[in-house]
Amino acid sequence: MENKLKYLKILNNICSYYGIGEEKFIELLKNRDNKYILLLILKNNHCLEVDQIKEILKLKTAKSINNSVKLAEEKLLINKLFRERYFELENNIGKNSITNL
Repeated sequence: MENKLKYLKILNNICSYYGIGEEKFIELLKNRDNKYILLLILKNNHCLEVDQIKEILKLKTAKSINNSVKLAEEKLLINKLFRERYFELENNIGKNSITNL
C-alpha cells in the first residue's frame, strides 16, 4: 500500500512539475527521454512495479521494461542534458515529498 501511495505521489509531482493534467501525462511519456526519466525515478524510489508500468507505457513484457531501464541508465551516464533534467525533477519530487509530510 505504501508503494502505491508513493507511486501516485511521484506521478502527481511529475504532472505538477510539467504543469499538465493526468490526461496529458500519457502524451508526455511518448517522448523517449521522458519515459526513461520516469523509469529511473520509479526505480530510485523503489516503486517500479512491472504490471503498472506495462499498462502505462503499453509494453508487453518485463524484459522490455528491464531493457528500457538499462538504456535509461546508460543515457544518464552519457547525456549531460538528460542527467540535468533527471536530477532537477528528482530534487523537485524530493522537496515536494518533504513538504507533504
